[in-house]
This record gives sequence, structure tokens and C-alpha cells, in this order.
Amino acid sequence: MRQLNRPWKVLILVTAVIAAVFHYYCAGFGSPEPRTFRGLHLSMLLPFVYLLYPAWKKSPRHRPSVIDLSAAVLCLVASLYTVFYADRLNQRFVGFHAVRPEEVVLGGLLAIAAIEACRRSISKWFAATVAVTLVYLMTCQYWPGMFHYKPFTIDRAVEILYLPNDEGIFGFLMGISAEILYIYILFAAVLLQTGAGDFLIDFAGWAAGWARGGAAKIAVISSALYGTVSGSTVANVYATGSFTIPLMKRSGYTPKQSAAIETVAGIGGQIMPPIMGAGSFIMSEVTGVPYFTIIKVAVIPAILYYLGVFCMVHFIALKRGIRPIERSERPAFRRLVRHGYFFLPFLAVVGLLAYGYSPSKAAFHTIWVTLLLSFLDRKTWLNPKKLLDIFFGSLVNCALIAAVLAGSGMVVGVLTRTGVALSFGSILVSFSLNSLLLVLILVFLVVSVLGTGIPTTASYIIAVTVGAYALSKFGVPALAAHFFVFYYAVLADMTPPDAVTAFAAANIAGAEPMATGFEGFKLGIAGFLVPFAFVFQPELLLNGSPWQIALTFATTVFGVICLSAGVIGHLFGPLRFVQRTFLIAAACFLVFSDEIYIIIGICAGLGTWVWSYLESRSAAAGTPDARQEA
Repeated sequence: MRQLNRPWKVLILVTAVIAAVFHYYCAGFGSPEPRTFRGLHLSMLLPFVYLLYPAWKKSPRHRPSVIDLSAAVLCLVASLYTVFYADRLNQRFVGFHAVRPEEVVLGGLLAIAAIEACRRSISKWFAATVAVTLVYLMTCQYWPGMFHYKPFTIDRAVEILYLPNDEGIFGFLMGISAEILYIYILFAAVLLQTGAGDFLIDFAGWAAGWARGGAAKIAVISSALYGTVSGSTVANVYATGSFTIPLMKRSGYTPKQSAAIETVAGIGGQIMPPIMGAGSFIMSEVTGVPYFTIIKVAVIPAILYYLGVFCMVHFIALKRGIRPIERSERPAFRRLVRHGYFFLPFLAVVGLLAYGYSPSKAAFHTIWVTLLLSFLDRKTWLNPKKLLDIFFGSLVNCALIAAVLAGSGMVVGVLTRTGVALSFGSILVSFSLNSLLLVLILVFLVVSVLGTGIPTTASYIIAVTVGAYALSKFGVPALAAHFFVFYYAVLADMTPPDAVTAFAAANIAGAEPMATGFEGFKLGIAGFLVPFAFVFQPELLLNGSPWQIALTFATTVFGVICLSAGVIGHLFGPLRFVQRTFLIAAACFLVFSDEIYIIIGICAGLGTWVWSYLESRSAAAGTPDARQEA
């Protein structure tokens, strides 16, 4: 990102203040009609991607180039066009009314500008995906089989991308960005500037520092808590990893393990309620399920994910004999009590959602509560500099999300208008051989391939467009299908070859990036099993009686512990290959809901636990110290 000279920096700061005040007001007192709101929203964000992110390494680093300024003006004009002519555009029908020449020019150039904005600031692979989709739109009449569709003229193709109110650049995805995401990113920025992030890290240090391998457990807990605020896996890794990774290395974890543990822990922040990643808000909008229900349903899967990571680091600590953190390095309990009020914003947002407030209204009220709490400590007061940092950070983060959603909106529009989404879903169904397990594996592979080079939100949106149809054919509820895709879109951030989060952690740890990615995949293997579990056992998504939910949760917890021990190779002591195989098999059996599989899984797991315990007792009895005591 550029470090701009003063005139340009002032322009961006002024816009950041205006954008923050505008979106905060709209969250609390009501927004304009959708097309106007989305046009204003994008006009405040997309132009600044060109001002802040250079096109090439040799581009100016302290000022935008002429091309950058031209592209920024184009984005501004094309977005404001939909605002000024909102009434007329709301009255037209896609595919029926004529497309004006200026709309063809502005829409076509804005589509290209959105792709270039994604290439600069997000991912070249995502930009390539959107570009290939647009090429397909213009050439679909020449494609064979399921990809064949009637030809589109240039004006009708641009119309799909630029003028609809339900898809394309200004579709429902941009509406979610304007109505919900901006206010929550602003909320997260306020929390972090008031010191909530540091408090959560200190709390994790107090809660887990005393345990064996405490440094890694601090990383797990702090990343889980911090991730609920940041919403970004990379930001989570840099914020918590700068403290936890050196601590883990000093405790005895290797650089590769330290970076991998922080990677796996940091990624889980996007699936940890109450403030999950952007995909959770999109899930709520697409499925029609209230956001409060989304975060309730997400609790058990998130606990299982972090339990798996926690068990992994615990067994590593036992295997390597890693000690707890020294008392002098742990935060004082008195300091934590003094700043315990930082938990209030989280309780407030959950309480407001439970009471029936919309997500944006809940964030609106929680922000001013957080601002008042900041004055309880002189060090956390929000002075003008901190406020400007909040506004600037919110603008930058929202600009990146707006670029992603603009590109994703175009992809979704093309896939739905041409029928490719349904066709591809049908292919997944036909390849599944009428097996739910096989279709889940196929959807998992699709999401994983997309997610290796595409941001989480975009890969979730694209994958669920085709995957949800395939899963619905097997009777998988819509919410479970969306959660399944969303989890793997999140986990793809640590999957090589383009594991951006793992690479960020490796940079801090001084570890080899690709090796860190593969190590992170191994440590996060329990997380890869959890989505299969809640599809086969809907009780994990709170679908059942309290007794059924508790019993299913207990058996799945047992399976997660077995899997962690089997992968690491340590339980009560070192495990033989056969013991590891039994534990991993037991975990796989416990994914399914059939009673016979559950019984087999429990018997195999408990039997191996007893076997490992007896061997460890026998080994301890055979040590010289034990014989001397006898």
C-alpha cells in the first residue's frame, strides 16, 4: 500500500471521516433506497483502491499516477451514475428495456476497473477468475455441453453486470457491504483502538499460561478472541502472532510449529461468534436466517474447531516436554480485572441481537457504548489521532471488501443468468454415485481449489452458488450446506500452494512458508473433519432436543480428541502406528450418525485409550526412578 504525500492523504482522511459518519448514521437512523445507498457506498470506496494500491512495483509509491487518477474518476462517475438515475433504473426490467450507450460504456469500464482493483489489492487469481467469467459470458454460445448458452450482445452482457438490483456489481452483495459490513468493520476498529485487542491477548495469557505448552495455548485462545474482532485471518496472525510466535519459540516449539499453530488459530477467528467473518453476514442474507441464529448455530462447530487445535498443541507439548510459561511472563490478574469491562461490548452486541435488533442497529448502539467505556482509562481515550486511524483503517478494509464483492457479484450474475451454477451442481450430483459422503467430498474439493487463490468471502460466494444446489439434492438443510461451504472457504486460507495466512505467520517466525502451510494443514485436520460431522449430525447445529445435542456434542468431542492424539502420535505416552490408526479410524466413525458407527468409534477409541494408559504406566514402572521408589 502506498504511503501517500500530504495532499492525497488529507483527501483520503476527509473521505474516510465522511464515509464513517455516513454509514454510522445510516445504521442508526435508516439508509436511502438500495440502489442509491449501494452507489454512494461504492463511490466512497472503489476509487481509493487505485489511490492506495500501485499497479506495479515500479509505480509511484507516494502519489497516484495519471492512470490511477483516471481509473479512480471512472469508478466515481460510474457509481454516482446509478445514484443520479436511481428512479429510472429502478423502473426498468433487465432484458426488456434498452440499454443506453453511456450505460454500456460506464458499465463495461467499471467491470474492468473492478477486476483491476481486485488484482492490485486482493489476489491476481481472483481477478483472473472474474476475468475468465466475463470472457465466458461473451463467448458462451461457442462452449459445448452444459456451458453452452444463447449469445449475449455487448449491451445485454454489460446490463447483467451493471444495472440489476439483485446481482452484478450493485447487487445484494454490495447491499450487505453497505448496510452491515462497513458498520461492523468500524465497530472492530473502535474496539481495537480502545485496547480491547490487547486485553483479549492478556486474558489468554492469564487463562492458559499456567498449563503445559502454555505459549501455544495462549496463541489458540488469544487468536480465537481477537479473531472475533478483527474478521481478518492475516490481521489476526500479525496482531497476536507478533507476541505469541516468539513466545512459542522460546518455550521449545520449532519455528515451523510456532507459525503453523498461529496460522490454524488465527484462521478460526472467522468462524468464532459473535462477530464472524464477512461471509456470515452474507450467509444470513442469502438463507434468510436471522444473524443471531447464525451465531448461535456457529457456537458448537467453533468450539469443536478450537478444541481440536487446543488438543493438537497439548499433545505436542506432552510429546516434546514443553513447560508452562514462567509466572513473571504472565499478565497480572489485577490488571485484567481492572479492564474486564472490555467484555461488555461483546455482551452488548449479542444481547441486542437476541432482543431482536438488526445487525447494523446492534453495532450502532454497541459503538457508542464502547466509546463511553474507553474513557474509563486515560490510556484508552480516543483522541483525534486515534479517531482518524479508526476512520482510515475502516475505509481501507471496506474498500478491499467492496472490490471483492463487486467481482463476486459479477461472477454470481454470470453463473445464474447462464444456468452454469445449476448445471455444475447437477454434475456434482451425478459424480456422487448417490452418496452423500462422496458429494460432500466433491464440494470440499471445489471449495478448497477455489480458496487457495481467492479470498474467503469470494470463494464462499462462488462455491455455495454451485455447491448448495448439489447438497440440497441429498436433503442437506440450506443452513448446514452454507456452513459446510463457509468453513472450507475459511480453512482454504491455510492450504498450500497459496496459503496467505500461513505465509504471514512464517514471515514472523522465520520459517519456510510452504512447510508452514503443510504443517498448518496437519494441525488443523480436526477442523477439516468438523463440517462433515455437523452435516451428518444436525444436532451439532442445534437441531434437536437438549439431550440429543449434548450427547452428540460429547461423542464428537471424544472423536476430536482421538483424532488429535492420532495425528500427533501421543496420548498418555508415545503411540504405536497401530494405535494411531485406531484413534484416527475412531474419529472418522464418530462423524456419522448411525448408531453402529458410533459404537464402533467409541469402542475403538476407548480401547486405544486404555491400551495407551496401561503402556504408559508400565513404562513409568520400568524407569530407574520408579524402581528405586519401590
